[in-house]
Amino acid sequence: MSQYSFTISDQVLRQVCHFNSIDIHSREDEMILFAIRGALPAANDVCLLDYSDHIKFESDHLLQRVGVNYYYPRCVIGQWLPAQQKIAVFPGSTVPNLKVVQRNRKRKHQFNCMVPGFYDYRKGQHPRSNSGYQPHRALRLNSQITLRRANYTLQSGQPVIDYGPTASISVSNPGDNIHCARNNPNTTRVRSIRGTNYSPIFCMSDYYSSYGCQVIVGCPPQYIPRGQSNGDWNAWDKFISNAYDHFAENQTNFKYLLLDSADVLAISEANSSDPTLFKVLHGSTGSQVERLQRGLTRMRSSRTGNPYYSGTIDGDFGSGTAQALIRFQKDTLNGSALGYANESTFRSLGV
Repeated sequence: MSQYSFTISDQVLRQVCHFNSIDIHSREDEMILFAIRGALPAANDVCLLDYSDHIKFESDHLLQRVGVNYYYPRCVIGQWLPAQQKIAVFPGSTVPNLKVVQRNRKRKHQFNCMVPGFYDYRKGQHPRSNSGYQPHRALRLNSQITLRRANYTLQSGQPVIDYGPTASISVSNPGDNIHCARNNPNTTRVRSIRGTNYSPIFCMSDYYSSYGCQVIVGCPPQYIPRGQSNGDWNAWDKFISNAYDHFAENQTNFKYLLLDSADVLAISEANSSDPTLFKVLHGSTGSQVERLQRGLTRMRSSRTGNPYYSGTIDGDFGSGTAQALIRFQKDTLNGSALGYANESTFRSLGV
């Protein structure tokens, strides 16, 4: 298997929370959602991935880092039961789909990419209106997030979308819900892939529907075309059934921890005191966030003369802290911003 393989487990997720100042102590009896951008269940060929075993709750699952290409699902979205020390992972995407951008260029300003953080979701319908396309039960974004918006460009005739550090970054609630990817086992494209309609592998070579929403491969059973069957290929059906009908039927609100695969891989192999891996993100809490807030309060903008942060030193990395950090990083990183604070950020702030 690849040198970029790593195991995701209850223990690793707790390490991730430790390194990112994420407090889950009050949520030990809840289902916590997580996502790892640029990761899939380990396989020799991700396009031929059979993920049917990974969508079951186990003590751990073997994953591998993969490149995000904005065309096909190249992320995992997981469900974590801390009290049982069990996790399940579902293939999907945490980035917008380039094919959808191409088809909706007049709405390209709506496309966005969520920055890693610890966010809030709530049970609800997607889309909100019953008159929308294929309304189904889902999880709706219930908080502001840090996000990036990028310009859609053409290079040598090929579409390019970039959500790197120089892309526009802001804080808002763009409605990035968790919903199905709307994979359909009866499309011409699917029928041409290895001659199969029902295998889990087809979703890994099929497009997904997202402007920036977090999506899981599959579709609600009521929208599967007549004559086609539900089955292991439909990860979405298993995911949403877990949240609504089985493991979290009495839970309305969910925390969602979005991570990058490079960070998870590094933390899974790290010494618990390695200072280079510590970060605070949108949604972090505790003494490291207070440290950040004090630094942003003490530091003044050379443009306005005002402190970057004028809120309460409460150890809660919410929207106000996120906006202050973005302003500081734009002023000190030549117009770019990370959207999170690491050890280099703290040095720049002198704290």
